[in-house]
Amino acid sequence: MKRLQMVLLGGLLLAGCSSHDQSTDTTASTSTPSAPAMADQPLDLCQLMPVADVAAILQANGADTVTEQKAGAGGMCSYLHQPEPGDYRAKLLIDFTRMASPEQAAQALAARREDFTGRGIGVTPVPGLGDEAFLAEAEGAAGLKLRVGAYQGQINLRVGERDPASLRPAVLALGKQVVARLH
Repeated sequence: MKRLQMVLLGGLLLAGCSSHDQSTDTTASTSTPSAPAMADQPLDLCQLMPVADVAAILQANGADTVTEQKAGAGGMCSYLHQPEPGDYRAKLLIDFTRMASPEQAAQALAARREDFTGRGIGVTPVPGLGDEAFLAEAEGAAGLKLRVGAYQGQINLRVGERDPASLRPAVLALGKQVVARLH
């Protein structure tokens, strides 16, 4: 049963993270209600990374800007810059999930790495960022996948028709900021 849960969880993570907490033990048989601890609450990435902070990081690293942010399911946050109606110039997604343990987060990140390499997408390790991280660039976007303790997540950036390699400095700077704020 546990193996089936891990396979299903891995499939969901490969389809896309959702910033919800997976550390809650649903097998506990206690009937005493208790208030959830702060660490058990879903991560609110829009609050953790406000649009003004994100825009400043992007601009400082030559990756345009964002002017809007939208909260998504489970706490994920999308950012965009729409200079004209219907014309999205910059799109950014920051999404992290708190897993049940650092080991489970490491397994989820390993599954993501395998998925990318299995599809022929190169991954580049990023030593010194969180507990482990790698860059993956595909389809006009730069993506950073990383783990910090029991958190596993992604930062994906697309700016118009720009080469993904030119977006690396901004994605890495955003990753450093998220890691610092998760601690």
